[in-house]
Parts: sequence; C-alpha cells; structure tokens
Amino acid sequence: MTKISIDALADTVNKELKLYSDNVMQGIRKETDKSMRQLVQETKATAPVGHRKKHYKNSITSKVTKNSALEYEKQWYVRGSDYRLSHLLNNGHALRDGGRYPGTQFITKAEVSIVKDYEEAIKEIIENG
Repeated sequence: MTKISIDALADTVNKELKLYSDNVMQGIRKETDKSMRQLVQETKATAPVGHRKKHYKNSITSKVTKNSALEYEKQWYVRGSDYRLSHLLNNGHALRDGGRYPGTQFITKAEVSIVKDYEEAIKEIIENG
C-alpha cells in the first residue's frame, strides 16, 4: 500500500484510470480481432458453394473501420461484386421458375454464436481491467 498526500490524490487517481483504460482498450482490441477472425472463418466454412468457378466464400473478409485511442471497430464484408449475394444466400430469394430458395442463414448462425462469446469476453475484460 502506497501513501500519497491529499495534493497528489487527483494525479494518482488519473494515472490509475489511464492505466485501466489502456488495459481495457488493449483487451478489447485483441478480443475484437479474435472474434472477427472466427466470424470470417466460420462464414467461409459454412457459405453455400454454387456452380460458378469463382466461389462466393473466397471473397469473405474483414477490415478495420475505426481505430483511435477510444474506438476500435472491424467490419465483416464481401469483396468485389459478390457482396450483392450475401443477403440472398443468407435470407433466401425467389427463383426464375417461380420457386423459392430458402436461404441457409449461415451469416446469422455464425454471428449469434460468436457475438454471445464476444460480449462475455468484453464483460470479463472490463471487470478485470
């Protein structure tokens, strides 16, 4: 236990809060990167494969969209013109002959499981600093 004077209390509290904030942001960045890697891998593994030579799943990736001292954000996306297929493959669509493709929900299923684990990990990071 360290003794400090009343005059130095504000500076000491600010230093400790800065250290806590830095530790939390570092933990959040690591967990965000880990969860995004899992999301990309899982969606690539479960994406439907059609009859084309160029497969949709090969275009799935992620990128950093915000990166500052207080914000860190990554985005899952599909490169190139295949991005248009995401909604149709996940949620289904009408077919030319009048039928309906039901959709595989591969994005939704991956997102639900990974987000739950991500939220629990972030909560633990914040509690433990």
